[in-house]
Amino acid sequence: MDPTELQRHLTTALSLPRNHVTVGLSNLLSSNKQTQSLLIHRRLPDNGWSDLQIHRLLLVLGELDTSSGEVVGAVGGGDGGGGSGSGSGSGGSSAGSSTYTGRWCGVGEREGRTYSSLILHNNYGLTHGIGRSGDVTESQPKALGSSTLYRLTTHLVLDAV
Repeated sequence: MDPTELQRHLTTALSLPRNHVTVGLSNLLSSNKQTQSLLIHRRLPDNGWSDLQIHRLLLVLGELDTSSGEVVGAVGGGDGGGGSGSGSGSGGSSAGSSTYTGRWCGVGEREGRTYSSLILHNNYGLTHGIGRSGDVTESQPKALGSSTLYRLTTHLVLDAV
């Protein structure tokens, strides 16, 4: 959503004061510019980032992985945090399993799956991993966030050296 549209929704639909919305959007745009600068220049920033800025970047990168929103619920169990209920196709009863109605995730032997929502959050949704067929440097199409983090980290380490 572009900032002008967001400002209109916040001021009109939610009746928030325009001056408050302007300050908040200014902070959001500033943070986005820092992230853009990091991705474009691939260099360590002159001033270190706050924990919040680092968390935000990792969450954004996690959203790029197709499996980032998937928490696998066990048949007859569950994780207490909303699982996928994808089951194993055994045809058995699925009583007790929850249904995940969120994002798309392919089914294959290397897709990232997480049973516990606590672990998923601690890993920012980056469960898929990096590399393809023995080449850790090759971009993984279903793991754009993980692949981006790998490449960005490589550039930042080289910049530090």
